[in-house]
Amino acid sequence: MMLRVVFTLIASFIPFQSAVFAQERPIASKAAATQPLERGMEVPDGKLTDMDGKTVSLASLHREKPLVLVFFRGGWCPICTRHTQELIKVYPELKDKGFEMIGISPDSVESTRANIEKGSITFPIYSDSELNATRSFGLAFKVDDATVTKYTGFGIDLEKASGQPHHALPIPAIYVVSKDGLITFAHSNPDYRKRLNVKVLLKAIDN
Repeated sequence: MMLRVVFTLIASFIPFQSAVFAQERPIASKAAATQPLERGMEVPDGKLTDMDGKTVSLASLHREKPLVLVFFRGGWCPICTRHTQELIKVYPELKDKGFEMIGISPDSVESTRANIEKGSITFPIYSDSELNATRSFGLAFKVDDATVTKYTGFGIDLEKASGQPHHALPIPAIYVVSKDGLITFAHSNPDYRKRLNVKVLLKAIDN
């Protein structure tokens, strides 16, 4: 009987411990060193900024209906743009099945607004320019100086896009989150060129 009680106490502590650990995750030194949250873990209550500049609790969003969370690198990223267009096409089907989809971007509110308008993005996108949610999900990594210089040569200014000097980005990731805050599906890849096929996402929400 005593062993059963101890086991129950340990099991009940693990999700809490995971959530606390996620909140404390630092920015990784490179994309391959990130430690993303995985299926079965609890979603930390990160803070996001909506397009009116208001702070929004992530928990307040998934309490209303299950969520598909899409973390992407920014409106300046052409691969993110192409993937976003694919997600736009399946957004009505996701809504019909009772899900909401939101994008989470390291861009500032101003840059995000411009991206929404330019890409005619139909699902909500929130700014995470201070990387609160991105870090809590274990997705944030530091862009090395050589890459920052290369991006600048391409006309990409990370500081202007985010409004922050951190030179950090998320690895692209998609999570499906239940109303009670449990991750039921997780996909991320440190190689930003490899994105989740939307057919796999649709299959995941049916399981």
